[in-house]
Amino acid sequence: EGGSPLIDYRISYDQGLGTNVYVELVSGLQTTTHTVTGLTRGTTYKFKLQGRNIYGYSAYSQIATILAA
Repeated sequence: EGGSPLIDYRISYDQGLGTNVYVELVSGLQTTTHTVTGLTRGTTYKFKLQGRNIYGYSAYSQIATILAA
């Protein structure tokens, strides 16, 4: 609901499989930045994020597509 402060964030990703199936990568984030390790070089990953307030999680953000270097 509008106006309620954010409690935390969670990030989901497609595991680099190129599908529309997302799994939770991390939750309970208190910051707006996060470093993901263990990705495979040359693989494209898709990430999306949700914020949570006292009413629950928001809709997913737009998808961020990242090519692991």
